[in-house]
Amino acid sequence: MRLTKLLLVLLTLQVIVASCASTKSREEQGVVAKLWHNTNSHYNGYFNAREIMDESLLALNEQHTDNYNQRLEMFPFLAVDNTGTVASELDRAIEKVAVVVKKHPFSNWTDDSYLLVGQAQLLKQDYEGAERTLDFAMKEFRPRPERSKRKKGSEAEGEEDEFESGREVEVSETQSRRDRIKAQREAQRERQRTIRQRQKERKAEQKAREKARKELIRARKKGIRLPSRNTPADTTALAGLENEPEETPEEAVELEEGPIGMISIFGNRSAADAGSGEYGSKPDSYLVKHRPAYQEIRLWLAWTLIKRDDYDRAQMILQDLRNDRGTFADVRRKAMAVQAYLYLEQDRLDEAIPFLESAAEVAEERNERARYYYIAGQLNQELSHPAAAVADFEQVVAAKPAYVLELGARISMAQNAYLSGGGSPGEALSQLERMTKEEKNLEYESQILYSMAGIALRSGDDAAGGEYLRRALNSPYSGPDTRVEAYRLLGDMAYEERDYLSAKQYYDSTLQSMPETDLRFAATSGRRDQLGNAAMQLQSIQRNDSLLRIATLPEAERRSWAEERFALSRATNSAALYSTPATRGSIPVTNAAASVSNSAFWGYNSQTIRRGRRDFERRWGDRSLEDNWRRSTRTNGNLFADEGDAGALVAGGMDAALVTEDEISRILADVPIDPEAQTATRAELAEAYFTLGREYRDRVEDNEYAIQAFETLDERFPDSPHEPESWYYLYLLHTDDGATGKATEYARRLQEKYPDSKFARLANDPNYAREMMDEAAGRMRDYERAYRAFEERDFAAAQSLIDSGTREIAADHPLRARYDLLSAMVAGKLEGRAAYIAGLQQVVADHENSPEQTRAREILRLLGESGARIPGQATAGQAVTAPFQDSPNEIHYMLIVFNNQEAKLNELKVELEDFNQKYNKLDRLRSTPIYIGRDNEIPMLVMRRFNNAMDAMTYYRNATEHRDEFLNGTEEGYTILPVSQSNYREILKARAIAGYDRWFEANYL
Repeated sequence: MRLTKLLLVLLTLQVIVASCASTKSREEQGVVAKLWHNTNSHYNGYFNAREIMDESLLALNEQHTDNYNQRLEMFPFLAVDNTGTVASELDRAIEKVAVVVKKHPFSNWTDDSYLLVGQAQLLKQDYEGAERTLDFAMKEFRPRPERSKRKKGSEAEGEEDEFESGREVEVSETQSRRDRIKAQREAQRERQRTIRQRQKERKAEQKAREKARKELIRARKKGIRLPSRNTPADTTALAGLENEPEETPEEAVELEEGPIGMISIFGNRSAADAGSGEYGSKPDSYLVKHRPAYQEIRLWLAWTLIKRDDYDRAQMILQDLRNDRGTFADVRRKAMAVQAYLYLEQDRLDEAIPFLESAAEVAEERNERARYYYIAGQLNQELSHPAAAVADFEQVVAAKPAYVLELGARISMAQNAYLSGGGSPGEALSQLERMTKEEKNLEYESQILYSMAGIALRSGDDAAGGEYLRRALNSPYSGPDTRVEAYRLLGDMAYEERDYLSAKQYYDSTLQSMPETDLRFAATSGRRDQLGNAAMQLQSIQRNDSLLRIATLPEAERRSWAEERFALSRATNSAALYSTPATRGSIPVTNAAASVSNSAFWGYNSQTIRRGRRDFERRWGDRSLEDNWRRSTRTNGNLFADEGDAGALVAGGMDAALVTEDEISRILADVPIDPEAQTATRAELAEAYFTLGREYRDRVEDNEYAIQAFETLDERFPDSPHEPESWYYLYLLHTDDGATGKATEYARRLQEKYPDSKFARLANDPNYAREMMDEAAGRMRDYERAYRAFEERDFAAAQSLIDSGTREIAADHPLRARYDLLSAMVAGKLEGRAAYIAGLQQVVADHENSPEQTRAREILRLLGESGARIPGQATAGQAVTAPFQDSPNEIHYMLIVFNNQEAKLNELKVELEDFNQKYNKLDRLRSTPIYIGRDNEIPMLVMRRFNNAMDAMTYYRNATEHRDEFLNGTEEGYTILPVSQSNYREILKARAIAGYDRWFEANYL
C-alpha cells in the first residue's frame, strides 16, 4: 500500500514537472503550468529588474540639476550628459529579464520584459538599440482583436490570449503534422478576422472624430475653456478622453507630491487605470488578469523615435494612442506629455503649450503637474505672452509642489506681472527684494537677484542690472548655473559697452563654470578668443603706463607707494576668500583657493567661507578680524574707545611696520628707473598700441577704437618703427568710414615722409597693390617649380632655382624659411648627411617659431643630432656607454620625453589618460611624471606597462597615427620611445637619454 502511494506521488510530481516545461506551446500549457511560469517570471526576474530600473531612474533624476534661469527639461532623466553611473545597473536589469524571456517565453510577463529592455537602452542613451528592441516588441506582441463568437469552454483560455506571437519557439516533438496544418489554417482565419476588425475600427474612429468635433463645437457655444489660449485648438489633444471617469473637483483632490523633478513613467497602474480597455476596444477591467504592455511599448517607441529625430513616425504613434478609445488612462496621460516633448524637440513652442497644459491637468503627482505648468509658463514667457505666463505660474503655485518649484514660479510671476500691465518694474523689484530677506529664501538668494537683474535690464536700467548681477555672484549661495548666466550676461553687457578687457575677463569666468556640452560654449569661447589679444595689449598698456608714472615720482614717494602696495596685497589676500573678481569689476585675484578648487576641504571653498561669514555677521554683527574680539575677553585699553577716538589704533599701521627692504625692492623691481629702461618701456607701449589697433580693426572689427589706438601711437610715440604702417592703417580706416579728407591727409604724409616705402605706394598708387599681388604670386610659382624639381629628383635644377629665387627676397620674407629648408634637403641629396644636418641646423637657428623650424627639429631628432635639442642628448664628444639590450619579451614602458623644460606634466598626464581611455581602456595603463638629467631639466612621462615589445610598438604606432589626438594635439615638442624594463634602468642610471633614440630606431623600427 505504501509503495502504491509513493508511486502515485512520484507520478503526480512527474506530471506537474512535465506540464511546467518551457518548451511547450501556449495551448499545451495547463493552469498549473501557466501559474508557475507567470509567478517565476514576475517575482524572480521581472520584479528585481523593475526595482533596479526604478533605482536607476531616481539616480539619473538626482544627477540632473534644474537650472531655473533657463527652460526646464521635461524629462530630467533624458537630459543627463553622462549615464555611465547607472549603465552597469541597467545592464543587470537587462540580464535579469533576458532570463525571463529565455526560460518563460509564453508567460504573461514576456512583453513587459521586452519593454523593460527598451526602457533600459533608452536610459543608457543607446537610442538605436532601444528602437530595434521596441520595434520588435511592437510587432511581436500586437494584440489580436476579440472574437465575436467563442466555442463553449474556451472563454477562460481566451482571457489569457492577449497577444499573438510570430516567434518560432521550440515545440514538443510529439506534436503531429496534423496539428501544425490545423494551426496554420487557424492563423490564416485569424488574419482574415483581424483585417475585418481593423476595417470596423477605422469606421468607428471616423464616427468618434466626428462626435468629438461636434462636442467641441457645443463646448465653444457654452463658453467652456479650450486647451490652447494662444493658438488654434488642436482637438487631438483631448480626443478619446470621453471615456475618462468623472473628475473630482480640484479642491477635493489631494495629489501625491512625488520626487522633485521625477516624472512618473513606470506604470502607476492604479485601479482606475486598470479599468481601461485593451487595444481597439471599449474599456475593460484588468484588476484580476494581467494587462498587456503593448500600448506602453508603443509609447516608449515614440519616445525613442523622438531622440532618433524620426518625428513623423513618432507623431503617428502618439496621435493613435491619444485618439484610441481603448488606450489606458495612464498611457494616454503620458502620451500627452510625450507629444509636448515632441513639439519642444521640433521647436514648435506654440503647439507644445496646449499639450503641456493638458498633461498637467491630468497629472497624478503635484511636482509633475507643477513642472508641466512651469514649462508652459516659460514657453509663454519666451513667446512674449506675459498674461498667459502668469496664469501658468499661478497654476504651479496652486499645485503646492516642492518649494524650489513654487519659488521659481513666484519669481517668474513677479517678472511677468508688470509686463502684462499688473504693476511696474519698481513694484516687482521691491517684491523680489523682500523675498531675498526672508530666511527661507537665503539659499535661493542668487536666483532671485539674477531675476531682479533681468527686470532692471528689461526696463532699460543697465547700471542697476549690472549691480544685481554682481550681487548674485557675490552671494554665498550662488551655484554654477547662476554664475554661468550672470558672468555671460555681464560679458555681453561689457562687450556692448566696448569695455573689451572686462568682457574678456567675464567670458573667462563664464567658461570656467560652463560645461562644454552647453550649446553656447562654442560662441562664448569664440568671443573670448576674439578679444584675447586685444585684452592682453590693454593690460600691457595699463601696466607700462603705471610703471612710467611711478618712475617719475621722487624716491620717497616711490617707497611710500611700495609700502601701500604691500599693505594692499596683504589685505587683498585676506579678502579674496570673501569676494569674487566680478563683484568688484576688477582683474581676477589669484589665490590659493583657486588652485585647489577641486578639494573637498572647506577652507578651499570660497562659497562655504562666505556663507560662514554671513552666518557670523547675522549673529555677531560686522566685527573686525582681531584677537579677543569678544568684549568679555578684551583686556586692552581700547575697550570703550570709539572708532574716531585718538586712542584707537590706526588701521594698517602694523602692516606698514612689517615691510622689509627686500619687500620694497621686490615691489619696485619692475619700475624703470634709469633712462634705458624707460626707453625700453616706451618701446613696449608703442608696440602694444600698434598691435591693439590692428586687433581692433582685424578681429574686434571696431574701427573707431582702432583709429583711437593708432592716433594715440602717432601722438605719444612719433617716429616709432610702426609709424608708416600705422599711417597706412589710418588711411584704410578713414577710407572705410568715408572720411576721404582724412584718408588723403595720411596718404600725403606717407608720400612726404616715407616716399620709398610700400605703404606710401599702396596709399597713392592704385595699381601697386595689384602689382604686389602679382609679384607675390610669381615668387610662389618660382618656389613651387623648385620643389617640383626636387620631387622629380632633379636636384641640380632644384638648387639652381633655389639660388635664383632667394637672390631677390629679403631674409625675413615668408618664403625664405621654405627655401632654406628645401635647400637643406637638396644639399642632403647632393652632398650627403653632413650637409643635410648642417642645413637643418641653420634653419633651426635662422627661423625662430616658424613651421619650418619645427619640421627641421623633427628631422634632426630622427637623425639623432644635437641640433634638434633633444632632452638628454649626449653632447659632442661624449661617449654613449649605456649597454642597451634587445629584449623583446621583457616588460616594456613608454617614455614621452618633452623638449620644453617648462612643460606642464600634470596637465599633459591628464591628456594622456584621456587618450588611453579612448584607445586602450582595458589595458589599465598608468603614467608617472618624472625629471631626469644632471640638473633634472628633462621632463617626461613614464607609462606602465606593456607585456612585451609587440604590445608597446602597437601603442607606439597608434599614437603616431593619431598624433592630432595624442596629448590632445599639444604644441609641446615630444618624442615617444618604447623601452624595456632593463633598458629603462640604464637610462635612469645615466640620467639621460644618451643615444637611446638612435638605438631604438635601429632595433625597433
